[in-house]
Amino acid sequence: MKIAIYARVSTEKQEKEETVNSQIEALRDYAQKNDLPIHQEYVDEGYSGELLDRPALDSLRDDAKKSLFEAVLVHSPDRLSRKYIYLGLVQEELKRSGINVVFLNRPDSKDTPEDNLLTGVQGLIAEYEKAKILERTRRGRIHKATSGFIVGGRAPYGYRYIKGDRSKNSFGQYEVAEEEKKVVRLIFSLFVERQLSIRAVTKELALRGIQPQRGNKWAKSSVHRILVNETYAGVTHYNKHLSIETDNHKVGSKYRRIKNTGRRLRAKKDWIAIALPDHLKIIDRAVFDAAQKQLKRNAELSPRNVKHEYLLRGLVKCGECDSPYYGTPCHGRYFYRCGNRDKMFPGPRTCKASMVSAPKLEDVAWNSLCGILRNPRLIIDSVDRLKKRAEKNGPGIEKEIEANEMALKKAGDEEDRLLDAYRANAITIAQLKDQMAKIQERKGILAKEKQELCAREEGAAGRESTARDIRDYCGRMSKRLKDLGGSYEGRRYVVANLLTRVAIENKKVRIKGRIPTRYQPNHFKGDIASISSS
Repeated sequence: MKIAIYARVSTEKQEKEETVNSQIEALRDYAQKNDLPIHQEYVDEGYSGELLDRPALDSLRDDAKKSLFEAVLVHSPDRLSRKYIYLGLVQEELKRSGINVVFLNRPDSKDTPEDNLLTGVQGLIAEYEKAKILERTRRGRIHKATSGFIVGGRAPYGYRYIKGDRSKNSFGQYEVAEEEKKVVRLIFSLFVERQLSIRAVTKELALRGIQPQRGNKWAKSSVHRILVNETYAGVTHYNKHLSIETDNHKVGSKYRRIKNTGRRLRAKKDWIAIALPDHLKIIDRAVFDAAQKQLKRNAELSPRNVKHEYLLRGLVKCGECDSPYYGTPCHGRYFYRCGNRDKMFPGPRTCKASMVSAPKLEDVAWNSLCGILRNPRLIIDSVDRLKKRAEKNGPGIEKEIEANEMALKKAGDEEDRLLDAYRANAITIAQLKDQMAKIQERKGILAKEKQELCAREEGAAGRESTARDIRDYCGRMSKRLKDLGGSYEGRRYVVANLLTRVAIENKKVRIKGRIPTRYQPNHFKGDIASISSS
Protein backbone atom coordinates (compact mmCIF):
# COMPACT_ATOMS: atom_id res chain seq x y z
CA MET A 1 0.00 0.00 0.00
CA LYS A 2 1.51 3.31 -1.12
CA ILE A 3 1.09 6.19 1.34
CA ALA A 4 1.56 9.97 1.53
CA ILE A 5 2.97 11.85 4.52
CA TYR A 6 1.55 15.19 5.69
CA ALA A 7 3.17 17.47 8.31
CA ARG A 8 2.54 21.06 9.43
CA VAL A 9 3.88 23.66 11.87
CA SER A 10 2.24 27.02 12.43
CA THR A 11 5.06 29.39 13.48
CA GLU A 12 8.60 30.34 12.49
CA LYS A 13 9.69 29.46 16.02
CA GLN A 14 8.51 25.89 15.53
CA GLU A 15 10.34 25.80 12.20
CA LYS A 16 13.59 26.87 13.89
CA GLU A 17 13.10 24.26 16.61
CA GLU A 18 12.80 21.64 13.83
CA THR A 19 9.44 20.26 14.96
CA VAL A 20 8.63 19.61 11.29
CA ASN A 21 11.68 17.38 10.98
CA SER A 22 10.72 15.53 14.15
CA GLN A 23 7.22 14.94 12.77
CA ILE A 24 8.54 13.70 9.42
CA GLU A 25 11.13 11.42 11.04
CA ALA A 26 8.43 9.82 13.23
CA LEU A 27 6.17 9.33 10.19
CA ARG A 28 9.01 7.88 8.08
CA ASP A 29 9.95 5.53 10.89
CA TYR A 30 6.37 4.23 11.13
CA ALA A 31 6.17 3.74 7.35
CA GLN A 32 9.48 1.86 7.29
CA LYS A 33 8.52 -0.46 10.17
CA ASN A 34 5.23 -1.31 8.44
CA ASP A 35 6.73 -1.69 4.94
CA LEU A 36 4.69 1.20 3.53
CA PRO A 37 6.29 2.85 0.49
CA ILE A 38 6.06 6.67 0.57
CA HIS A 39 4.75 8.31 -2.57
CA GLN A 40 5.47 11.90 -1.46
CA GLU A 41 5.92 14.05 1.63
CA TYR A 42 3.62 17.08 1.83
CA VAL A 43 4.83 19.74 4.28
CA ASP A 44 3.29 23.13 5.21
CA GLU A 45 5.81 25.18 7.20
CA GLY A 46 4.59 28.25 9.09
CA TYR A 47 0.89 27.85 8.20
CA SER A 48 -1.89 28.24 10.78
CA GLY A 49 -4.13 25.22 11.37
CA GLU A 50 -7.13 27.57 11.26
CA LEU A 51 -6.65 27.96 7.49
CA LEU A 52 -7.84 25.39 4.97
CA ASP A 53 -5.98 26.95 2.03
CA ARG A 54 -2.44 25.60 2.39
CA PRO A 55 -0.19 24.82 -0.60
CA ALA A 56 0.96 21.35 0.49
CA LEU A 57 -2.51 20.33 1.69
CA ASP A 58 -4.03 21.46 -1.63
CA SER A 59 -1.44 19.40 -3.52
CA LEU A 60 -2.23 16.39 -1.36
CA ARG A 61 -5.97 16.76 -2.00
CA ASP A 62 -5.39 17.13 -5.76
CA ASP A 63 -3.14 14.03 -5.88
CA ALA A 64 -5.69 12.06 -3.83
CA LYS A 65 -8.28 12.60 -6.56
CA LYS A 66 -5.75 11.10 -9.03
CA SER A 67 -5.42 8.00 -6.79
CA LEU A 68 -1.63 8.39 -6.56
CA PHE A 69 -1.63 6.82 -3.08
CA GLU A 70 -3.97 4.81 -0.89
CA ALA A 71 -3.53 6.36 2.56
CA VAL A 72 -2.33 9.55 4.25
CA LEU A 73 -0.16 9.35 7.36
CA VAL A 74 -0.46 12.34 9.75
CA HIS A 75 1.03 12.81 13.21
CA SER A 76 -2.29 13.87 14.88
CA PRO A 77 -5.64 15.45 13.92
CA ASP A 78 -4.50 18.96 14.95
CA ARG A 79 -1.69 18.79 12.32
CA LEU A 80 -4.31 18.28 9.64
CA SER A 81 -6.48 21.13 10.96
CA ARG A 82 -7.14 23.11 14.14
CA LYS A 83 -10.78 23.62 13.16
CA TYR A 84 -13.15 20.73 13.68
CA ILE A 85 -15.26 21.53 10.61
CA TYR A 86 -12.17 21.63 8.32
CA LEU A 87 -10.87 18.37 9.79
CA GLY A 88 -14.15 16.63 8.98
CA LEU A 89 -14.29 18.17 5.50
CA VAL A 90 -10.79 16.96 4.51
CA GLN A 91 -11.35 13.49 5.95
CA GLU A 92 -14.68 13.12 4.13
CA GLU A 93 -13.14 14.33 0.84
CA LEU A 94 -10.25 11.84 1.11
CA LYS A 95 -12.64 9.05 2.08
CA ARG A 96 -14.72 9.68 -1.09
CA SER A 97 -11.51 9.26 -3.11
CA GLY A 98 -10.83 5.93 -1.37
CA ILE A 99 -8.01 7.37 0.76
CA ASN A 100 -7.70 6.33 4.39
CA VAL A 101 -6.31 8.79 6.97
CA VAL A 102 -4.00 7.27 9.59
CA PHE A 103 -3.02 9.29 12.65
CA LEU A 104 0.29 8.35 14.25
CA ASN A 105 -1.07 8.89 17.76
CA ARG A 106 -3.85 6.35 16.95
CA PRO A 107 -2.45 4.10 14.16
CA ASP A 108 -4.82 1.18 14.85
CA SER A 109 -8.03 3.18 14.52
CA LYS A 110 -10.69 1.83 12.16
CA ASP A 111 -13.51 3.41 10.22
CA THR A 112 -16.03 2.68 12.94
CA PRO A 113 -18.54 5.02 14.62
CA GLU A 114 -16.50 4.83 17.82
CA ASP A 115 -13.21 5.74 16.12
CA ASN A 116 -14.86 8.49 14.10
CA LEU A 117 -16.32 9.88 17.33
CA LEU A 118 -12.87 9.82 18.97
CA THR A 119 -11.32 11.62 15.98
CA GLY A 120 -14.07 14.23 16.13
CA VAL A 121 -13.50 14.72 19.85
CA GLN A 122 -9.76 15.16 19.22
CA GLY A 123 -10.59 17.76 16.58
CA LEU A 124 -12.81 19.66 18.98
CA ILE A 125 -10.12 19.52 21.67
CA ALA A 126 -7.55 20.83 19.19
CA GLU A 127 -9.80 23.78 18.37
CA TYR A 128 -10.39 24.38 22.10
CA GLU A 129 -6.63 24.21 22.83
CA LYS A 130 -5.97 26.77 20.09
CA ALA A 131 -8.48 29.18 21.64
CA LYS A 132 -7.01 28.63 25.11
CA ILE A 133 -3.47 29.22 23.87
CA LEU A 134 -4.51 32.49 22.21
CA GLU A 135 -6.33 33.66 25.34
CA ARG A 136 -3.44 32.78 27.69
CA THR A 137 -0.99 34.51 25.36
CA ARG A 138 -3.19 37.62 25.14
CA ARG A 139 -3.63 37.90 28.92
CA GLY A 140 0.05 37.27 29.55
CA ARG A 141 1.15 39.98 27.12
CA ILE A 142 -1.32 42.50 28.53
CA HIS A 143 -0.07 41.80 32.06
CA LYS A 144 3.52 42.23 30.89
CA ALA A 145 2.69 45.51 29.14
CA THR A 146 0.79 46.94 32.14
CA SER A 147 3.86 46.09 34.25
CA GLY A 148 5.95 48.41 32.07
CA PHE A 149 7.80 45.87 29.91
CA ILE A 150 8.06 45.99 26.12
CA VAL A 151 5.91 43.37 24.39
CA GLY A 152 6.56 42.03 20.91
CA GLY A 153 9.70 41.45 18.92
CA ARG A 154 9.24 43.95 16.09
CA ALA A 155 10.68 47.35 16.84
CA PRO A 156 9.66 50.52 14.95
CA TYR A 157 12.04 52.17 12.50
CA GLY A 158 14.90 53.73 14.47
CA TYR A 159 15.17 50.87 16.98
CA ARG A 160 16.27 47.25 17.22
CA TYR A 161 14.62 44.70 19.48
CA ILE A 162 16.98 42.89 21.86
CA LYS A 163 15.46 39.58 22.87
CA GLY A 164 15.26 38.77 26.58
CA ASP A 165 17.00 35.80 28.18
CA ARG A 166 15.03 33.90 30.81
CA SER A 167 18.15 32.17 32.11
CA LYS A 168 19.62 35.59 32.93
CA ASN A 169 16.30 37.09 34.10
CA SER A 170 16.47 39.75 31.39
CA PHE A 171 13.49 41.10 29.47
CA GLY A 172 13.15 42.13 25.84
CA GLN A 173 14.00 45.76 25.19
CA TYR A 174 14.63 48.31 22.47
CA GLU A 175 18.01 49.60 21.38
CA VAL A 176 18.47 52.75 19.31
CA ALA A 177 19.73 52.20 15.75
CA GLU A 178 22.02 55.20 15.37
CA GLU A 179 21.81 55.62 11.58
CA GLU A 180 18.04 55.26 11.54
CA LYS A 181 17.76 57.67 14.49
CA LYS A 182 19.31 60.39 12.31
CA VAL A 183 16.69 59.73 9.62
CA VAL A 184 13.82 59.92 12.14
CA ARG A 185 15.10 63.27 13.43
CA LEU A 186 15.50 64.51 9.86
CA ILE A 187 11.89 63.57 9.03
CA PHE A 188 10.53 65.45 12.05
CA SER A 189 12.78 68.42 11.29
CA LEU A 190 11.61 68.63 7.68
CA PHE A 191 7.97 68.32 8.68
CA VAL A 192 7.90 70.56 11.78
CA GLU A 193 10.63 73.15 11.25
CA ARG A 194 10.61 73.48 7.46
CA GLN A 195 6.83 72.85 7.29
CA LEU A 196 7.16 70.41 4.38
CA SER A 197 4.24 68.19 3.46
CA ILE A 198 4.59 64.42 3.84
CA ARG A 199 4.94 64.09 0.09
CA ALA A 200 7.68 66.72 0.05
CA VAL A 201 9.46 64.89 2.89
CA THR A 202 9.52 61.65 0.85
CA LYS A 203 10.99 63.58 -2.11
CA GLU A 204 13.66 65.12 0.12
CA LEU A 205 14.63 61.69 1.45
CA ALA A 206 14.94 60.41 -2.12
CA LEU A 207 17.09 63.41 -3.13
CA ARG A 208 19.44 62.68 -0.23
CA GLY A 209 19.70 59.03 -1.22
CA ILE A 210 18.19 57.76 2.04
CA GLN A 211 16.52 54.37 1.65
CA PRO A 212 13.92 52.76 3.95
CA GLN A 213 14.34 49.37 5.65
CA ARG A 214 12.49 47.68 2.80
CA GLY A 215 12.23 48.65 -0.83
CA ASN A 216 14.04 51.33 -2.78
CA LYS A 217 12.05 54.45 -1.91
CA TRP A 218 9.99 55.90 0.92
CA ALA A 219 6.20 55.75 0.76
CA LYS A 220 4.02 58.51 2.20
CA SER A 221 2.38 55.96 4.51
CA SER A 222 5.79 55.02 5.97
CA VAL A 223 6.65 58.64 6.73
CA HIS A 224 3.19 59.20 8.25
CA ARG A 225 3.65 56.13 10.50
CA ILE A 226 6.87 57.62 11.84
CA LEU A 227 5.30 61.03 12.46
CA VAL A 228 2.41 59.60 14.52
CA ASN A 229 4.51 57.06 16.47
CA GLU A 230 4.83 58.29 20.06
CA THR A 231 7.63 55.81 20.75
CA TYR A 232 10.16 58.36 19.49
CA ALA A 233 9.02 60.78 22.23
CA GLY A 234 9.46 58.20 24.99
CA VAL A 235 6.10 56.39 25.19
CA THR A 236 5.35 53.22 23.25
CA HIS A 237 1.99 51.47 23.19
CA TYR A 238 0.78 47.88 23.29
CA ASN A 239 -2.69 46.65 22.30
CA LYS A 240 -2.89 49.48 19.79
CA HIS A 241 -4.15 47.39 16.87
CA LEU A 242 -6.63 44.57 16.44
CA SER A 243 -5.83 41.74 14.03
CA ILE A 244 -8.73 41.06 11.65
CA GLU A 245 -9.43 38.80 8.71
CA THR A 246 -9.41 40.53 5.35
CA ASP A 247 -9.68 39.62 1.68
CA ASN A 248 -7.45 42.46 0.49
CA HIS A 249 -4.37 40.44 -0.47
CA LYS A 250 -1.67 41.19 -2.99
CA VAL A 251 -2.35 40.11 -6.55
CA GLY A 252 -1.07 36.58 -7.10
CA SER A 253 -0.69 35.71 -3.42
CA LYS A 254 -3.09 32.78 -3.14
CA TYR A 255 -2.00 31.51 0.25
CA ARG A 256 -1.80 33.14 3.65
CA ARG A 257 0.23 31.76 6.53
CA ILE A 258 -2.14 33.16 9.15
CA LYS A 259 -5.85 33.89 9.20
CA ASN A 260 -5.95 37.49 10.46
CA THR A 261 -3.72 39.38 8.03
CA GLY A 262 -5.32 42.81 8.49
CA ARG A 263 -5.00 45.34 11.30
CA ARG A 264 -7.47 47.86 12.65
CA LEU A 265 -6.75 50.64 15.15
CA ARG A 266 -8.36 50.09 18.55
CA ALA A 267 -10.03 52.83 20.59
CA LYS A 268 -7.37 54.91 22.34
CA LYS A 269 -8.77 53.98 25.77
CA ASP A 270 -7.68 50.36 25.12
CA TRP A 271 -4.04 51.27 24.41
CA ILE A 272 -1.49 50.34 27.08
CA ALA A 273 1.19 53.02 27.45
CA ILE A 274 4.75 51.90 28.28
CA ALA A 275 7.19 54.63 29.33
CA LEU A 276 10.68 54.24 27.85
CA PRO A 277 13.93 55.23 29.56
CA ASP A 278 15.39 58.61 28.57
CA HIS A 279 18.22 57.12 26.49
CA LEU A 280 15.63 55.64 24.08
CA LYS A 281 13.98 59.00 23.30
CA ILE A 282 14.85 60.10 19.78
CA ILE A 283 12.92 63.40 19.65
CA ASP A 284 11.63 65.90 22.21
CA ARG A 285 8.01 65.77 23.32
CA ALA A 286 7.49 69.35 22.12
CA VAL A 287 8.59 68.40 18.59
CA PHE A 288 6.27 65.38 18.55
CA ASP A 289 3.30 67.45 19.77
CA ALA A 290 4.04 70.07 17.12
CA ALA A 291 4.03 67.34 14.46
CA GLN A 292 0.60 66.10 15.62
CA LYS A 293 -0.82 69.62 15.44
CA GLN A 294 0.65 70.04 11.97
CA LEU A 295 -0.86 66.73 10.80
CA LYS A 296 -4.27 67.78 12.11
CA ARG A 297 -3.92 71.18 10.48
CA ASN A 298 -2.87 69.64 7.16
CA ALA A 299 -5.94 67.40 7.23
CA GLU A 300 -8.22 70.36 7.87
CA LEU A 301 -6.61 72.39 5.09
CA SER A 302 -6.46 69.55 2.57
CA PRO A 303 -7.69 70.68 -0.87
CA ARG A 304 -9.29 67.29 -1.70
CA ASN A 305 -12.73 67.46 -3.26
CA VAL A 306 -12.80 71.27 -3.15
CA LYS A 307 -14.83 72.69 -6.05
CA HIS A 308 -14.31 76.36 -5.14
CA GLU A 309 -11.15 77.95 -3.80
CA TYR A 310 -12.06 79.22 -0.33
CA LEU A 311 -9.11 81.22 1.01
CA LEU A 312 -9.92 80.51 4.68
CA ARG A 313 -10.81 76.83 4.25
CA GLY A 314 -10.32 74.92 7.53
CA LEU A 315 -9.67 78.08 9.58
CA VAL A 316 -13.12 79.58 10.22
CA LYS A 317 -14.88 78.67 13.48
CA CYS A 318 -18.26 79.58 14.91
CA GLY A 319 -18.04 81.92 17.90
CA GLU A 320 -21.30 80.54 19.33
CA CYS A 321 -20.81 76.74 19.21
CA ASP A 322 -17.11 76.44 18.18
CA SER A 323 -18.04 74.27 15.17
CA PRO A 324 -16.10 74.73 11.93
CA TYR A 325 -17.51 76.89 9.16
CA TYR A 326 -17.65 75.28 5.74
CA GLY A 327 -17.64 76.91 2.34
CA THR A 328 -20.99 76.59 0.62
CA PRO A 329 -22.38 78.00 -2.66
CA CYS A 330 -25.84 79.55 -2.77
CA HIS A 331 -27.47 80.88 -5.97
CA GLY A 332 -24.16 81.54 -7.66
CA ARG A 333 -22.60 83.25 -4.61
CA TYR A 334 -20.20 81.83 -2.03
CA PHE A 335 -20.57 81.79 1.74
CA TYR A 336 -19.10 80.32 4.92
CA ARG A 337 -21.71 78.40 6.91
CA CYS A 338 -21.63 76.91 10.45
CA GLY A 339 -21.44 73.11 10.23
CA ASN A 340 -23.68 72.80 13.31
CA ARG A 341 -26.74 74.19 11.55
CA ASP A 342 -29.45 71.69 10.70
CA LYS A 343 -29.53 71.35 6.92
CA MET A 344 -33.00 69.77 6.85
CA PHE A 345 -35.32 72.76 6.29
CA PRO A 346 -37.78 73.56 7.83
CA GLY A 347 -36.55 71.78 10.99
CA PRO A 348 -35.08 73.86 13.87
CA ARG A 349 -31.45 74.90 13.52
CA THR A 350 -29.00 73.56 16.10
CA CYS A 351 -26.91 76.75 15.78
CA LYS A 352 -28.45 80.09 14.87
CA ALA A 353 -25.26 81.62 13.45
CA SER A 354 -25.83 83.26 10.09
CA MET A 355 -23.95 82.54 6.90
CA VAL A 356 -21.15 84.98 6.04
CA SER A 357 -20.21 86.21 2.59
CA ALA A 358 -16.97 84.48 1.59
CA PRO A 359 -15.48 87.43 -0.40
CA LYS A 360 -16.18 89.91 2.43
CA LEU A 361 -14.76 87.66 5.16
CA GLU A 362 -11.68 86.80 3.11
CA ASP A 363 -11.01 90.49 2.31
CA VAL A 364 -11.27 91.43 6.01
CA ALA A 365 -8.96 88.61 7.12
CA TRP A 366 -6.40 89.19 4.33
CA ASN A 367 -6.23 92.96 4.77
CA SER A 368 -5.91 92.60 8.55
CA LEU A 369 -3.10 90.04 8.19
CA CYS A 370 -1.25 92.29 5.76
CA GLY A 371 -1.65 95.21 8.16
CA ILE A 372 -0.11 93.21 11.01
CA LEU A 373 2.84 92.07 8.89
CA ARG A 374 3.52 95.68 7.85
CA ASN A 375 3.34 96.85 11.46
CA PRO A 376 5.24 94.30 13.61
CA ARG A 377 5.09 96.66 16.58
CA LEU A 378 1.58 95.32 17.29
CA ILE A 379 2.96 91.82 17.83
CA ILE A 380 6.04 92.98 19.76
CA ASP A 381 3.86 94.91 22.22
CA SER A 382 1.73 91.82 22.76
CA VAL A 383 4.85 89.70 23.39
CA ASP A 384 6.16 92.30 25.86
CA ARG A 385 2.95 92.02 27.86
CA LEU A 386 3.38 88.24 27.97
CA LYS A 387 7.01 88.70 29.00
CA LYS A 388 6.10 90.82 32.02
CA ARG A 389 3.50 88.28 33.06
CA ALA A 390 5.97 85.40 32.72
CA GLU A 391 8.79 87.12 34.63
CA LYS A 392 6.79 86.75 37.84
CA ASN A 393 7.15 82.96 37.57
CA GLY A 394 10.53 82.79 35.84
CA PRO A 395 13.25 82.79 38.57
CA GLY A 396 12.26 79.43 40.09
CA ILE A 397 12.27 77.39 36.87
CA GLU A 398 15.91 76.22 37.13
CA LYS A 399 15.42 74.92 40.68
CA GLU A 400 12.23 73.13 39.66
CA ILE A 401 14.03 71.45 36.74
CA GLU A 402 16.90 70.41 39.02
CA ALA A 403 14.47 68.88 41.55
CA ASN A 404 12.62 67.11 38.74
CA GLU A 405 15.86 65.60 37.35
CA MET A 406 16.82 64.39 40.83
CA ALA A 407 13.42 62.68 41.18
CA LEU A 408 13.85 61.01 37.78
CA LYS A 409 17.33 59.79 38.73
CA LYS A 410 15.98 58.43 42.00
CA ALA A 411 13.26 56.52 40.13
CA GLY A 412 15.89 55.05 37.78
CA ASP A 413 17.99 53.94 40.75
CA GLU A 414 14.92 52.26 42.25
CA GLU A 415 14.47 50.30 39.01
CA ASP A 416 18.08 49.10 39.15
CA ARG A 417 17.73 48.02 42.79
CA LEU A 418 14.54 46.11 42.01
CA LEU A 419 16.21 44.23 39.15
CA ASP A 420 19.19 43.39 41.40
CA ALA A 421 16.81 42.12 44.08
CA TYR A 422 14.98 39.95 41.53
CA ARG A 423 18.25 38.49 40.19
CA ALA A 424 19.22 37.65 43.79
CA ASN A 425 15.82 35.90 44.27
CA ALA A 426 14.95 38.38 47.03
CA ILE A 427 11.60 39.19 45.37
CA THR A 428 9.24 37.28 43.07
CA ILE A 429 8.45 38.15 39.46
CA ALA A 430 4.96 39.27 40.52
CA GLN A 431 6.45 41.70 43.09
CA LEU A 432 8.94 42.95 40.49
CA LYS A 433 6.20 43.66 37.94
CA ASP A 434 3.98 45.39 40.53
CA GLN A 435 6.74 47.71 41.76
CA MET A 436 8.08 48.40 38.25
CA ALA A 437 4.60 49.42 37.09
CA LYS A 438 4.38 51.97 39.93
CA ILE A 439 7.83 53.37 39.13
CA GLN A 440 7.04 53.62 35.40
CA GLU A 441 3.85 55.53 36.19
CA ARG A 442 5.77 57.94 38.44
CA LYS A 443 8.47 58.42 35.79
CA GLY A 444 5.84 59.20 33.18
CA ILE A 445 4.38 61.97 35.36
CA LEU A 446 7.85 63.39 36.10
CA ALA A 447 8.83 63.30 32.42
CA LYS A 448 5.72 65.28 31.47
CA GLU A 449 6.46 67.85 34.19
CA LYS A 450 10.02 68.18 32.90
CA GLN A 451 8.82 68.86 29.37
CA GLU A 452 6.56 71.65 30.62
CA LEU A 453 9.36 73.17 32.71
CA CYS A 454 11.83 73.04 29.82
CA ALA A 455 9.29 74.69 27.53
CA ARG A 456 8.89 77.53 30.06
CA GLU A 457 12.65 77.87 30.42
CA GLU A 458 13.14 77.92 26.64
CA GLY A 459 10.47 80.56 26.24
CA ALA A 460 12.12 82.75 28.88
CA ALA A 461 15.55 82.37 27.27
CA GLY A 462 14.32 83.29 23.80
CA ARG A 463 12.38 86.44 24.62
CA GLU A 464 15.43 88.71 24.35
CA SER A 465 15.79 88.11 20.62
CA THR A 466 12.07 87.71 19.92
CA ALA A 467 11.48 91.34 18.89
CA ARG A 468 14.33 91.22 16.39
CA ASP A 469 13.10 87.92 14.96
CA ILE A 470 9.56 89.28 14.58
CA ARG A 471 10.80 92.39 12.73
CA ASP A 472 12.98 90.27 10.43
CA TYR A 473 10.19 87.83 9.66
CA CYS A 474 7.56 90.51 9.06
CA GLY A 475 10.01 92.38 6.82
CA ARG A 476 10.60 89.32 4.66
CA MET A 477 6.89 88.54 4.45
CA SER A 478 5.99 92.15 3.58
CA LYS A 479 8.35 92.00 0.60
CA ARG A 480 6.81 88.71 -0.43
CA LEU A 481 3.30 90.16 -0.26
CA LYS A 482 4.21 92.67 -2.98
CA ASP A 483 5.10 89.82 -5.34
CA LEU A 484 1.92 87.82 -4.78
CA GLY A 485 -0.47 90.03 -6.69
CA GLY A 486 -3.85 88.32 -6.91
CA SER A 487 -2.41 84.77 -6.85
CA TYR A 488 -4.69 82.47 -4.87
CA GLU A 489 -1.91 79.93 -4.30
CA GLY A 490 0.41 82.57 -2.85
CA ARG A 491 -2.26 84.10 -0.61
CA ARG A 492 -3.37 80.64 0.50
CA TYR A 493 0.21 79.73 1.48
CA VAL A 494 0.53 82.85 3.65
CA VAL A 495 -2.87 82.37 5.29
CA ALA A 496 -2.38 78.66 5.98
CA ASN A 497 1.02 79.23 7.61
CA LEU A 498 0.21 82.31 9.69
CA LEU A 499 -3.45 82.09 10.71
CA THR A 500 -4.67 79.49 13.23
CA ARG A 501 -8.29 80.55 13.75
CA VAL A 502 -10.85 82.97 12.31
CA ALA A 503 -13.81 83.10 14.72
CA ILE A 504 -17.19 84.54 13.67
CA GLU A 505 -18.72 86.23 16.73
CA ASN A 506 -22.07 87.71 15.77
CA LYS A 507 -21.05 90.41 13.25
CA LYS A 508 -17.42 90.60 14.34
CA VAL A 509 -14.40 88.53 13.40
CA ARG A 510 -11.64 87.53 15.82
CA ILE A 511 -8.43 86.45 14.13
CA LYS A 512 -5.68 84.39 15.79
CA GLY A 513 -2.35 83.60 14.22
CA ARG A 514 1.30 82.83 14.86
CA ILE A 515 4.60 84.32 13.80
CA PRO A 516 7.42 81.71 13.86
CA THR A 517 10.63 82.90 15.55
CA ARG A 518 13.91 81.24 16.41
CA TYR A 519 12.63 79.81 19.70
CA GLN A 520 8.89 79.36 19.44
CA PRO A 521 5.84 80.67 17.59
CA ASN A 522 4.63 84.01 18.95
CA HIS A 523 0.88 84.23 18.76
CA PHE A 524 -1.15 87.27 17.85
CA LYS A 525 -4.84 87.88 17.86
CA GLY A 526 -7.18 90.76 17.31
CA ASP A 527 -10.77 91.88 16.89
CA ILE A 528 -11.25 92.92 13.30
CA ALA A 529 -13.80 95.40 12.03
CA SER A 530 -17.42 94.35 11.84
CA ILE A 531 -18.73 92.74 8.69
CA SER A 532 -22.27 92.32 7.53
CA SER A 533 -23.80 88.87 7.66
CA SER A 534 -25.63 87.22 4.79
